[in-house]
Amino acid sequence: MGGSRAGRGTMKFEMTEVSERPYLYVERTTGMDPEEIGAAMGAAFGEVAAFLQEHDIAPTCPPLSAYYDFDPEKLTFRAGFPVAETDLERAAGTIEAGTLPAGRVMTFTHVGPYARLRDSYAELMAHMAENGLEFAGPAWESYVDDPAKVPEDELRTVVYVMVAGPE
Repeated sequence: MGGSRAGRGTMKFEMTEVSERPYLYVERTTGMDPEEIGAAMGAAFGEVAAFLQEHDIAPTCPPLSAYYDFDPEKLTFRAGFPVAETDLERAAGTIEAGTLPAGRVMTFTHVGPYARLRDSYAELMAHMAENGLEFAGPAWESYVDDPAKVPEDELRTVVYVMVAGPE
């Protein structure tokens, strides 16, 4: 496990190891417009939350979105909730089961509007390049705060990116 490393701006990046995280999700693809992304994610989270409630499945952590493909023209994401591994077999209909991999990640906490996550990712990519790190798997975001209850400028999003390269 590494330690915290300051980014160029106000970001603090930390290298750490994570364990597998099972989750139930729906996959969606949108354009790159922040409003379109927000609407699609909101609908996706609502769909999964309704499924969890209907099937009496309790999330184990805050909601998350995972990204396996990086395309500048479109965004494909998996929006869902971490659950107990035993609940994965209960996926049905449009709800799919997955597991985020164990491994080494670079992580940081973004504070502020979701629309500014792009800026934080740009800072992360610059930090990774400076340190000889490469993407080595999915990235995912864990949404700590409920945007219906917390002011936009105070929303916390914990970002995890699987990495390869120097320790």
